[in-house]
Amino acid sequence: MPYSTPPRLIQLTEVIRVAEQGMTKPILCRAEDGRRYYVKGQQTDRASLWREWIAGYMALALGLPIAPFVLVQANEFVLRELSSELRLLGSTPAFGSAERENATWYENSLSHQVDARVRQAVLVFDWWVKNGDRQVGNTNMLWETIPERLVIIDHNQAFDDEFDTVAFVENHVFASEWDALTQDAELRAAWTHRMSQALVVARWALENAPHEWRWANAEQDIPAAYDPERALRMLSRCVEPDFWSVR
Repeated sequence: MPYSTPPRLIQLTEVIRVAEQGMTKPILCRAEDGRRYYVKGQQTDRASLWREWIAGYMALALGLPIAPFVLVQANEFVLRELSSELRLLGSTPAFGSAERENATWYENSLSHQVDARVRQAVLVFDWWVKNGDRQVGNTNMLWETIPERLVIIDHNQAFDDEFDTVAFVENHVFASEWDALTQDAELRAAWTHRMSQALVVARWALENAPHEWRWANAEQDIPAAYDPERALRMLSRCVEPDFWSVR
């Protein structure tokens, strides 16, 4: 993944419908590249966009199977033809997660088909970004049938100030990997190295996010009630001695 140039902003050509699932009400859209994306724009808050964006790049940096994501935008010409519900998408840059056409919602019965290394990677990632929103019964994961593989989605609740470490270890969909991970010093050290190396990507993601996200409104006269530097401070704790502690 190159980090030398700013990410491309892709224009939306069609706004289709509100997704059937998702508390942030993503909107299914078609973009100029021909792909369909579930888009989170002005119908959600700025904190959700920052969390999706930074967590997305952390997932990429760790090699996780995350659905491809891009920056997308609907111009006023597209918006003016929409219903009031769809027009909530807004015209500022938005977060688009690619639709996975050959995917269904992940069921816990599929766990044995997921490589143990992938299960562990998802567990480490969610612990690192303080994402407690991947539990049994609400996994925020998809299962692609061609080829058979896991796909993670929805990180709008990452970087949670109220992250409950005990509940995480008890309820995460891949919690069964926790003991094997934390009891292996070499394994922990390898993950710490990977996470520390990825911190430079986190900084790049912050600096290359849309400047509009720093404002709460399209007029850009009300600062957003979210400081993305907080996310980077949370990520940097990966090198601290008590990073793996459950308390």
